[in-house]
Formats: sequence, C-alpha cells, structure tokens
Amino acid sequence: MDTTVIDEAIDKYVNERMKTGRKSAAERFISYAYLKYAGDELTEFLKKVRGLSRYYVDFLTLMENPFKGPELAWFASMITVGVVSCYMMGNEDSRIAGIFIFSGTLVHACSLIRMVAKKWREIGVMIAIYREIIEIVEGEAKTLA
Repeated sequence: MDTTVIDEAIDKYVNERMKTGRKSAAERFISYAYLKYAGDELTEFLKKVRGLSRYYVDFLTLMENPFKGPELAWFASMITVGVVSCYMMGNEDSRIAGIFIFSGTLVHACSLIRMVAKKWREIGVMIAIYREIIEIVEGEAKTLA
C-alpha cells in the first residue's frame, strides 16, 4: 500500500473538515475507505492512516514552537537592527536615520507577532484535525474487530 494514497485520504478529510464539518467529513472518509479497500486491506489502511496521523501530530507538536524556524533569525535580526538604531539615535549626525530605522523595526516586530500568532493558530487546528482522524480510525477499527 502506497503512502501517497493514505496521505491523499488524510488530505481529503482535512479539506472536507474545513469546508463542511466533522460529521460529514468523517462519513466521507469512512465511505472512501470502504469503497477503496475491502477485508484485510481495510484494516491495514486504517492502521497506516492512524500511524501517519500520529506522526503528523508528533511533528506538528514539535514545530508548534514558532521560534524553531526562520522566525528566530528574523527576531535576532530585528533586535540587532533595533540596537544599532538606538545607537544611531544617540548620535546627533545620524539621529533622523536612527528614528526611521527604529520605526521600521517596530513595524516588522508587529508583523512577526501577527505571523507567529497565525502559525500557532493554524498548527493548533491541524493537530486537532489529525487527532480527530485518529479517533475516527480507532472507532472504526473497533467495529471491524
């Protein structure tokens, strides 16, 4: 069984879940599994879906910290530029340039905060959806056993 088929099924569930809701997406996911696979293939499919969903949950939980990516470099650059601009504001010859640079740093800080908040929100939603998939698969595996 190919992983891309399993990943497509999970992706279809996620897209359906975003559009119509949990109940409809769960029904379509289970009907897709029954139509695509039968017998032992169905249990194997459900096990692989559960395993891949758990992997995604673990990966996203690890990546939930926004400062494990390019955001950390952006934050460090903003601090460096902010310190340099403060130094420039203290010097009379470069005070105007320092003020402009510092204001730009503040604008970028607000942008970083918005981006980090959006990333946390999206990752939290995706973790919840993958956990729903795990619950659906485990419930269906119990009915098969």
